[in-house]
Order: sequence, then C-alpha cells, then structure tokens
Amino acid sequence: MANHGDIANVRQRSKSDSTVSSAANMSRNDVAMKRQISLFNSITIIIGCIIGSGIFIFPKGVLQYSGSVGNALIVWILCGVIATLGGICYAELGSSIKKGGGEYTYIKEAFGKFPAFLMLWVNFVILIPGGAAIIAQTFAIYSIAPFYPDCDPPALAVTLVAEACLILVYSYNCYSVRGVTSIQDIFTIGKIAGLGIIICGGIAFLVMGRTENIEDPFTGPGTNIFRLSLAFYNGLFAYIGWSNMNNMAEEIINPHRNFPIAIISSMLIITIIYVLTNVSYFTILSPQELLSSNAVAVTWGDKILGSASWLIPITVALSTFGSLNGGVLANSRYVYVGARDGLLPTLLSMIHTKFLTPMPSLIVTMVITCTLCLYKDTGSLVTYIGFSYWLFVGIVTTGLLWLRYKQPNLHRPFKVPIAIPILFALICYFLVVLSIFVAPLEAAIGTIIILTGIPVYIYAVMWKSKPALLRRFLDEMMMFFQRLMNVVQQEVETY
Repeated sequence: MANHGDIANVRQRSKSDSTVSSAANMSRNDVAMKRQISLFNSITIIIGCIIGSGIFIFPKGVLQYSGSVGNALIVWILCGVIATLGGICYAELGSSIKKGGGEYTYIKEAFGKFPAFLMLWVNFVILIPGGAAIIAQTFAIYSIAPFYPDCDPPALAVTLVAEACLILVYSYNCYSVRGVTSIQDIFTIGKIAGLGIIICGGIAFLVMGRTENIEDPFTGPGTNIFRLSLAFYNGLFAYIGWSNMNNMAEEIINPHRNFPIAIISSMLIITIIYVLTNVSYFTILSPQELLSSNAVAVTWGDKILGSASWLIPITVALSTFGSLNGGVLANSRYVYVGARDGLLPTLLSMIHTKFLTPMPSLIVTMVITCTLCLYKDTGSLVTYIGFSYWLFVGIVTTGLLWLRYKQPNLHRPFKVPIAIPILFALICYFLVVLSIFVAPLEAAIGTIIILTGIPVYIYAVMWKSKPALLRRFLDEMMMFFQRLMNVVQQEVETY
C-alpha cells in the first residue's frame, strides 16, 4: 500500500500537473480510466442491463391494460420503437460529449450544476442502490426456488443470498474492468439462450398448430386511451437501461462509431426478443392464465417443460445477475463523475492505483445497496420516484435540443433528425403526467425526496466557508480512507 507521502504529495498534484491536454498523451503507468470497452462489450452491457426481470414481470400488465393479445403485441413493438428513439438521442449525446456520467453530465452541460445535482442525488441515494437491491432480491428468489419446489423460499435465505450476490458483484467490480465485461458477455449470452428456450418452445407449438390463443388476437374486453397509456407505461419499463453505456463514455473504444452502432443494434435485438417471447407466452398460455400468473415464465415452464421446468428459474437468475452486473459497472461511473465535478465527496472521485477502477464509489454504493436490501419493501422506495425517471429523461432530451442552440459548433459525429428528440421528449413528459394521475401520492413523496437534495446542495456545494475544524476533520477522514483503499484522483483526462 502506498504511504501517506506518496498519495498526498505525489499523486495529488495540481490539476495543471495531473492532467494532460488529451488522452493521446497517456502512458501505460498513468492512473486513469482506460478505453478498453469494445463494441461487443458495449452491446452486451446494454442488452444485459435492459433484459433483467422486466420481460418476466410486465407482460401481465401490458395485456391487462391493452385489452387483447393483438393489442399487447402492438404495444411491445411500439415500446421498442419508442425506446430506440430515446436510445439514438442518447447516442448523439454520447458520441459528441465523450465525458462519462451519462444523464448527469448532459443535464450539467445543458442546464448547469443545480438540476444535475438533483438528478445525481436521487440516483445516488435511492434509484441506483434501490434498483440493484431489487434485482439482487429477484436473483435470490429464483436462484434458490428449485430447492423449494413446494413452497416459497424462506425470507432469511432470500436476504442472505441477495446480500452475498451484491457483495460478490461489487467486489469483483473493484478489481477488473475487463473481468467484469467478460462476465457480462457470458451472462448476456446465457440469458439470451434461456429466452431462446421460451421462444423456440413457443414457435414449435405454434408450428404444430397450437393457435387457439391467438386465432382472434383482437378479441378481448377492449381498452381505452387511458388504459392503453398504462399498457405503454408498463411496457416501456421493461426497456429501461439504454442509457447505462453513456455513464462509461470515457472507457469506450472509438465512441464516435460505437455509440450509435451499439445502441441501435441492441435495441433492435431486444425488441425482437421481447416480441417473440410474448408470442411464445400467448401461444402456450390463455389470456386468463397469463393474467392470473404472478410469474409468467415459470407458469409457461410448468406447462411445457415438465421435469425440466427448473430451467426457467435458472434463466431468470442468469438474467437478473447479468442485469445487476452491468448496472453496477455502469452506475459506479455515474457516481464517480459527479464526485469528480465536486458535487459529491472527493473520495468518491478516486480510482485504485493498480486496478484503475472507481473503488470508493463502488464500496459506498455497495454499503447503501446492502442496507436497502435488508428491507422487503425496497420496491416502494423506487416506486415513489419512478415518475422522476421519465422527468429526468425528458429533461436530458430537451437538453439535447438546447445544446443544438447553445453549442452549434460542437462536433456531432452522429446527429439525429430534430423531430426525434422533440417527439421523444413529449412522450417522456406525457409519461410523467400519466404517473402523477395514476399514483399521485407516490409522485408527491417522490417530489419531496428530490427536494431533499436542496439542503444537501447548499451544504456541500454552495457553502464555501466551512469552519476550519470541520474542513480539517473531513480532510483527515478522506486521507485515512484514501490510504486504506490505495486510491488517488485521476492523473489525466480521458475525454
């Protein structure tokens, strides 16, 4: 471990000494994030982050509110189209603004520190750790389900497995970016193979003539504009995750080329998988069976696979583990960049001198996540601010339009027609309004949670003249943990 003098006096030189004009001047020994994420890695990160538990949970809601099998399939297709529109807007931002941090960075570039901090705050304390905790709990439930074929797994067992999963994923994320991306590649291929079982099984029965559930696809109780909107609201949540690669913009090889290719190809693959998976569900299950099931894929497996039905819980476990792995990889960079900009504690902006990973941000996020994972109603925390997700995505897309005016000369290797961000921003704001009508209490509580960021911003960012005793204490604490983890601030800019 480096001694105090090494870290304090050598590594933490002034910015003029510690940063070089461009990443081209980096040497192998510089302490900085490296561009080592390939196009294939980028695709598996996006697919792996998006395909989690959504395709196993949301088909029920989409069918319920769309009113018929035919309408449900149309909703899944259009949700893929809408998500792709959002993805290509993010592709323009990612290919033109090569700094990491994703949505936080784009809001900061367009509208300044304060709105960017509010988004950073909400993601740091609730959305990122809460989402990871829910995914870990889902992984735990399905990974041990085969050992409890006749009953639900014990709550304590679920909690222990979920906590162990979180510690494992966060730990190896601290040690190797290449190792994490390799794991992501493997689990993404595994989850696609698992969904391939469902897709191929449904197609096989469809070819054999099992068409009774889809012969009259538009027969059903019907729907209306409000209920159809709820169907889209459910379906779009299954596509969330296209922005995760933007958090890692500083580590992506040839971002000008790879951003648009990775996002567009990933969204196309995911849309095809989602639609074919739903066709398989509808081929085997009647609408009534699907609506009465709390685990659609498991019900499908019980009817078709017989003694091999354990493959479905394993598929869900693979899917959720891959989603957790990709989310941890991407979201730690979100926190890291916010801290590097001075909006979170400086310690979180440091990287390990040997492994070149943002170890402090990973460890702090792990502690928050493991704490939230102890509570069974973690989902309610995310529900309270679910509407804010679409609010901030809408603001990011509006920021793209504003940057076209504010920075007209910014090099944009990939530029979308202006009608696309306008349309997508309107869709996002519609979803915000819809969520307020559907869950006004949750929206109100979510707004309060967002507003708690204001006093934090005043203390952490605006209050410059903190007492000397407090500053000394905070500096000593930072140096202690800095030495403990052997981390320093990045020596060169990679964007």
